Amino acid sequence: MQNHFQQSPNQIYQNPSEVNPRSNDIQFHEADINNNSYESSQENSSNASFSEKDELNSTEEYSNKHLALRASTAPARPLSDIEEFRRSSDFLLLEHTVICSSQLIRTDDQKYDLDSEEGQAACKKFLNQIERLCDVFKAFCRSRSYRKVFSNAYRVLYREGFLCYLTEILDSAQEGFPYLYVNGEKYLFSQEVLEAGRNLYSSFSKLQIDLREIYNRICEETTSGIVGEVILCLTNALQEFDNNWVDFENLYVHELMVIETDARRYITEGIDIEREMLLLEAKGRSRGKLIFENEEYNHCRERFVKILGKINSVANIEGKGRDDLTLDILIAAEGISRRMTQNNPLKNLADKIRHSFTVLRALFRKYEINIEVVDPQLKNNPDLVEGLVKFEESWERGKAYILNSKRYNKVIYLHKLIEKISEKYQNFQRQLECSDAELFVIIPSLLVLKTLEEEDKGICRYFCPRMYDENDEIGITWKRLKRNFKLGKLASSSLLEYTELLEMMILGIPINPQLRSEIINPKFDNIDHVVNKIKTLSIAVQRHKPVEWNKFLDIVLS
Repeated sequence: MQNHFQQSPNQIYQNPSEVNPRSNDIQFHEADINNNSYESSQENSSNASFSEKDELNSTEEYSNKHLALRASTAPARPLSDIEEFRRSSDFLLLEHTVICSSQLIRTDDQKYDLDSEEGQAACKKFLNQIERLCDVFKAFCRSRSYRKVFSNAYRVLYREGFLCYLTEILDSAQEGFPYLYVNGEKYLFSQEVLEAGRNLYSSFSKLQIDLREIYNRICEETTSGIVGEVILCLTNALQEFDNNWVDFENLYVHELMVIETDARRYITEGIDIEREMLLLEAKGRSRGKLIFENEEYNHCRERFVKILGKINSVANIEGKGRDDLTLDILIAAEGISRRMTQNNPLKNLADKIRHSFTVLRALFRKYEINIEVVDPQLKNNPDLVEGLVKFEESWERGKAYILNSKRYNKVIYLHKLIEKISEKYQNFQRQLECSDAELFVIIPSLLVLKTLEEEDKGICRYFCPRMYDENDEIGITWKRLKRNFKLGKLASSSLLEYTELLEMMILGIPINPQLRSEIINPKFDNIDHVVNKIKTLSIAVQRHKPVEWNKFLDIVLS
C-alpha cells in the first residue's frame, strides 16, 4: 500500500500539461488546502470524544506522512510566439479587419454596394482598416507624391501623409466603364487605365481572401517561430494591394483631369474673350470714343455670344438650350435703351437682355480667378445655369419681339391700349396693379372688341386664325358677332357711346340702366349677347397658341 501511494502521485502529476493544457496557468496549493481542512475540523470537533480526537490525530499523522508525495505549485509554461501574438493588439486589429470584410454588402450582380449609404459606410470602414494594417505592420507602401500635381478639386479629397483609400476610386475600378460622357461628348479611357482598374478590383477581392487565410492560420497554428512568416505574408498581401491601388489612382485621376480640362474649354475660351473685351473697353474710354462703334470690339462680343450659345446648348437644363441667339439681339436692345426714356415693355425687355449679358461676363471674370471651381459637367454649376436661363429667356424674346418689326408693333399697340384703358377706368388700373386673374379674360376681350373696329393690328388674326375660317365653329361665332355688332351700332345713339358701353361690360363695371337705355333702344339692346360672344372668342384667342400668347402677354404687362 505504501509503495502504491508513493508511486501514484508521481504518475499523476509527473507532467500536468498532458492531463490539462491549461494546467500551466493554474497553481496548486495542496498544503494550504490540507491546513485549512485541519483547522476547520478542529473547530467543529471541540465537543467530540477523546476517541474521536485520537482518530483525527491518527489521520493527521497519516496525511503528514504522505504530504511530500502530493503536487506542489507547477511553474507556468512559457508562451510561444504565436500565442503571444494572439494576445496582442495587432492580432485584434487583424481580427477586426476580417470582421469588417465580412460586413461588406454585395449587390445582386455580386458587385460591392457603393451606392447606398450603408454600403458606402461598410466599404469605407474596411478601407480604413487596411490603411491601419499597413501602418501597424510596416507594409512598404508606395509614395503618394503624384498627388501633388492633382488639381485642387482632387487634392482636397486627400489628407497629407495618409494613404487615403477612397471608395470613389474603388467604385470606378469596379465599374470599369470604358468611356465617359461630359457635356454630351464621349471621352474614352485608355487601355492602361482599364487594365489597372481590373487589377485593383481583383486585388481588392484577393486581399480579403488572404486576410481570412492568415487570420485562420494564426488561430489554428501551434508551432513556434512562425510569426515572422505570417507577418511577411500579411505585408506582401498589403503591398500588392497598395501597388495596384497606386497604379490605378495615378492613371485614372490624370486622365480625368485631361477630360475635365477639355470639358471646360468653352469656359476657358469665354474667359479669354472677356479679357480682350475689357482691354478694348479700357482703350475706348481712354480715347473718348464710343466703344459700341468699334468693329473689333463687336467682333469680340460676337465670338463671346457664340461661346455662350455653345455653353447654353449643353448646360441649360432648365431651358431649351438654344445656340442660335446672335449679337444682333444685343445691339438692337442697346439701341432701344438709348432711344427710349419712358418705361415700356420693349425697353424693359431690352434692359433684361443687356443685364443678362453683363451678368454672364461678370461670371466669367469670377471663373478666371479659379477655373477649378467650375464643374466640368457644366450643367452642375448652379450660378452658370441660372445666368444661362435668364440669357436664353430674354434673348429669345428679344429675337421674337425686337428684331421682328411686326411683333414689335403688336407689343407697342397692345401696351398703349392697356395704358389708355387704365387711365380711363380706375377699376382696371387696380386690377393691373394687383395682377388680377380677370385680366386674362379682359385683355383678349378688349382685343376682340378692337378687332370689330378693325384696329387690333392683326393680333387676333395671328393668335387665332380660326376666327377667319367660315367653316370653323369659332369662325361662325365671329361672323355672327360682327353682324350683331353692326346692328347694335345702328340701334345706338352714338358709335362711341356704344363702344364705351361694351368696354364697361367687359371690365365688369356696373352700368346705370337709365344711361344704357339712353344709349341704345331697349327693343334692340343686344349688348349682353355681344359681350358673351366677345368673351367666348377671347378664350379662343388664348388657347390656339397658349405658350406664345402667354409670352406675348407677359412682355406687354412687364
